Amino acid sequence: MFVQSLIGRSTSYLLTTGVLVSSILASPAVAANVNAAKNNGAVDLPAQVTYSEHVAAIFNSNCITCHRPNDVAPMSLLDYNSTRPWAKSIQRAVVSRDMPPWDANPEHGKFANDISLSDRDVALISKWVDQGAKPGDLGAVPKAPELPAAGSWKMGREPDYVIDLAAIDVPDGGPDLFVTQVFGAEIPEGKWIQALELLPGNTDVLHHVVTYLGPFGIGDEDDEDNVSSGAARTIFLNEAARRPIGMVEAPRIGGVWVAGSPPTEFETGIGHTTKPDLLFSFNMHYHPSGNAGTDASKLGVYFGEGEIEKVITTAFAVDMGLKIAAGDADHREDALYIFANDSKILSFLPHMHNRGKSMKYTMQRPDGSREVLLDVPAYDYDWQNIYRLEEPMFAPAGSIVYVEAHWDNSSENPANPDPSMEVPWGDGTNNEMLVGFIDFIDAERMKPRGPRVNKQIEKLLTNHPAESSYMVAMDGMGFAGKWGLVLPDESSETAEFYMMNDQLVFTNTIRNPVQVGNQWILNGGIIANAGGARMPIAFVVETTEDGQLTGELHFNRELEAKDLDKIRGKGRGLNGQSMVAKAAAAAQSSAGDN
Repeated sequence: MFVQSLIGRSTSYLLTTGVLVSSILASPAVAANVNAAKNNGAVDLPAQVTYSEHVAAIFNSNCITCHRPNDVAPMSLLDYNSTRPWAKSIQRAVVSRDMPPWDANPEHGKFANDISLSDRDVALISKWVDQGAKPGDLGAVPKAPELPAAGSWKMGREPDYVIDLAAIDVPDGGPDLFVTQVFGAEIPEGKWIQALELLPGNTDVLHHVVTYLGPFGIGDEDDEDNVSSGAARTIFLNEAARRPIGMVEAPRIGGVWVAGSPPTEFETGIGHTTKPDLLFSFNMHYHPSGNAGTDASKLGVYFGEGEIEKVITTAFAVDMGLKIAAGDADHREDALYIFANDSKILSFLPHMHNRGKSMKYTMQRPDGSREVLLDVPAYDYDWQNIYRLEEPMFAPAGSIVYVEAHWDNSSENPANPDPSMEVPWGDGTNNEMLVGFIDFIDAERMKPRGPRVNKQIEKLLTNHPAESSYMVAMDGMGFAGKWGLVLPDESSETAEFYMMNDQLVFTNTIRNPVQVGNQWILNGGIIANAGGARMPIAFVVETTEDGQLTGELHFNRELEAKDLDKIRGKGRGLNGQSMVAKAAAAAQSSAGDN
């Protein structure tokens, strides 16, 4: 999971060291959109720009945490002599906005971890290079801030709890390696997590790590690496990691490490709770760098002081009906998340794979107002950015966050592994995903209360024609409340279904529905295998003129018309009624009461 290719969409560069070293080919239209001014208005520059007076301070504030001896970047920007040979490459990198790596459109949202440069900083660096990258008075260079020693914990102190990850041998060449490591923690009772830090073992080969609290992307330890699909193998670090996993056990985002990432540290009193059987899942991507190497990374866990005040919940907008046609240069899919309680949004993590093109989060409040929360117009799979809001965003109960995602499955996308294939949902990077992660806290309580599932599903169905939208109950599935099912009609050739469990909302666009007489066969999917894999499911339903629905649901199967006779009676029974019939029944009941 969260595995990416190192082939840049518009650049050729050494990603694992975090610096652009070759030509920039980004389109002017994209650059104009992404690079809108951080500080609007004309940029007033001095007549002569020098390293000592203007540029060194920019590097000290934005670059040297990575660009220093023995750290993740390939060259040091700590002094003039080290910086000068790279001047033109630096200019290209900052003008194109490839460095520092930040993909959010500045027109929407303010983010606490925004590492992009202001227009003035970019203009100063560019003018400095154009004028010959002059040193100025090197005796007046501002002193660089004190930083933790390279290779040490950036939190500045030893963690309270350390997880040692398995040593991974990476060859000097060949395909990228994708590994999920799982650890069953034994955290002391009563402790909660305030901060997490990934300490990389070998930044020459380690591309990125996504840490989850809970199971995510866990496969079979005996599986061989499947290079053609980009699938990962799993390493269980201890016996506690092998415990059974519930189908609806939801992961939480612990943090993301890429070159230069700071630790994940939450505000005072806010964090993640623990439990005796807590799993840590590490989705790891390795890139052969030309020199064979071994990575042995660590995770440091820092506990909070006192009692936890707010528990972070990770939700996601996901559509497992994803299917991208061969050669499609701008394929769109949509997903959503509905808030059951008054909440405060903390951060976003967009996730797609190689063909990912853009992703946008838009919130619609109960009063109908809409606001773009995050726009990533040029999604870059090479950087796994978490976008942490400067101030939490209030989301009233009933607010819906819509996530719009686009992919480029054409031959014009240099990262596309195979533009001739139809691309489904899948774990590997050569398949695709649509996951819009959202971290939030409850606005009033320590943690969110369970949602009134049926009310939430009913609200989601109001976005569809009432006569083709059904509230559906599954035999033996009452723990998750009713599901929503939208059948094809004159306005749409696809079907939709919605399911909720606690704070999770699952949506699925069902393509190519098959009608056989008065029955529909609808092949969809739900998340299984600890969050990453897709389990196929198939509905076989029929409806009546008065808005009633009956049928069966078959797990782990895809069905065709020829299968109907042999599978009849072998699925889980279901029944429901349309929103029109539901409204009519409510009106009749109300009239009877009067």
